[in-house]
Amino acid sequence: MAFLGFRRFPTPIIRPMWPFMISGTIVLYLVHKIEKAGQSVPPYDIDPRNPRALHNKKLREHAEH
Repeated sequence: MAFLGFRRFPTPIIRPMWPFMISGTIVLYLVHKIEKAGQSVPPYDIDPRNPRALHNKKLREHAEH
């Protein structure tokens, strides 16, 4: 029994898509780094809307002592 015709008509899925998968991974990684860097910039690091505000506030207090 062929699952969706894959046994009868072998269609390559991963082989032609590998450049897009690699570039998508790189783009997601770079966006993550940019977001993390933007969350720790001084005007925004203790903003209550920032999800890392509590962590950044603790780091700032620790650096002052």
